[in-house]
Amino acid sequence: MKIVINSHRNNTIALNHLLDSMRVNPDFSSYEVLIMIGGYYGNTEYEIEKKDNITYIKCNHNSIDFTGLIALLELFSDTEERYIYLHDTCRVGDNFYCKIKALDPSITSAKIHTPWSMNIGVYTQGVINLSRDVLQSLKNKDEHASHSFKDIGTVHEDTVFNHDPTNSVLENYSGWSFTGPTDYYQTGTQRIVEYYPNLDVYKIKANWGAPGQVYQLKL
Repeated sequence: MKIVINSHRNNTIALNHLLDSMRVNPDFSSYEVLIMIGGYYGNTEYEIEKKDNITYIKCNHNSIDFTGLIALLELFSDTEERYIYLHDTCRVGDNFYCKIKALDPSITSAKIHTPWSMNIGVYTQGVINLSRDVLQSLKNKDEHASHSFKDIGTVHEDTVFNHDPTNSVLENYSGWSFTGPTDYYQTGTQRIVEYYPNLDVYKIKANWGAPGQVYQLKL
């Protein structure tokens, strides 16, 4: 089981906040952490740097929520490998690693929430490979298209999960618990903090809405 963090080169504040929440637990060092960092358009290949149990992978594309999934597709091949997939705009609670350890080993994929997941959850490499065509079509190497690409990514939310006929929802969670909005990162952007007890994960969101709806609010 590896922990994958989907990130971007401009999101250092959020990424460090997530890593700080992960490091306070002694179980952190027991997991390999892959940080997929989008936005390095000038690179012709993936640039990989390993520090202790963290591998930083600079990606020559910015494919929003799919940057890390595309990198996994292109760089890894063990179909049995499993991943916990997070965004850098998350933080984890004290029971996060206990939740990972308690996962059913037969799960091939499981999303964090229904009806929307933000692509956060559990994947196997085999399930990611099943979505090769759509992931390759979502690979965005045009820096100037990044803003409009966000809408495309939203349309394809859960696409990889939906390619797995045995996909499930972690603990069948469909609630909506949140606080805010506040300027959480002190960067001028209002965000709410959603809590997902089934993985003990907090998602700090600039885009939010009522259950079953999607809004992009500019406050």
